Amino acid sequence: MLLNDLDYFVTLAEEGTFTGASHKKFVSQPSITNALHRLEKELGETLIIRQRGTRSVSLTPAGEILIKHSKQILRETEIIKSDITNQRKIWLGVPPIIGATIFPQIMRELSDREIDSFHMVESGSSNMYDLLDHDKVDMGFVGSLTPEHSQRYYSHYITKSPYVVVLPKGHPLANQQFLTFEDLRGERFISVGEEFTQHQVLVDQLMASNMTTELRNTYITNELMTEQGLIAAGNGVGIMVQLAVIGRNDVAIVPLKDPINFYIYLIQKRDHQLSDFEDQIKQKMVEVIQKIDF
Repeated sequence: MLLNDLDYFVTLAEEGTFTGASHKKFVSQPSITNALHRLEKELGETLIIRQRGTRSVSLTPAGEILIKHSKQILRETEIIKSDITNQRKIWLGVPPIIGATIFPQIMRELSDREIDSFHMVESGSSNMYDLLDHDKVDMGFVGSLTPEHSQRYYSHYITKSPYVVVLPKGHPLANQQFLTFEDLRGERFISVGEEFTQHQVLVDQLMASNMTTELRNTYITNELMTEQGLIAAGNGVGIMVQLAVIGRNDVAIVPLKDPINFYIYLIQKRDHQLSDFEDQIKQKMVEVIQKIDF
């Protein structure tokens, strides 16, 4: 059983088409097909089913078993190569809000060697779980609307921060003690995209308040700093984690009447094995997290 064949099989399963897999691995489609045929012949089982009328594929029960073990084998291979060549890199997922607020405080407690080992993967918390589940990162920081209790992950609690309403200075609602979404009816909302938990909060609250017009008119940007700048310039209002706007004096911040909390964790998928070096760095970060009063 060739490692390349397992690699191509995993890519085929993740991409869902032979075309997508060949583009991802920069090889011809026959290379993907031949790898699949070799695996099926060696195992004596059909591994994929081609969907009728489409170019998509799905896994058979045997394919589901193979994909699980293939990922573990490929991960073990990466660890072996890393240990032998001393290429000590950790793929660390960091959402922008956490990267701008929490992570710098942790980095201050790490050595240059430890910091240099990080390969940063920046993405919103909503997308971070997908990156963890597909072994695209070794561990990651996430923000969740509920405390993290999933048995799929090792979770290390860091802190929590409430969502707040962010308005331009001088806005008529800027001096309120607290606000509800009903108070914001008719406002133009500005938000980051759906890969961010913040976007999920905004959509859920607007739908619950039957504010479909406001939802349709929401302006979406991919950058948190752009969102804050647009609000500061008077182009709309937003819902953000308080951590993201602490220290800004060009916007007004008003608490929500019904608090919504953002729980922040460092997590690792339980079946994603770490090398000894990666585990040492993780334990160091956990010690730092426990020491710092965020």
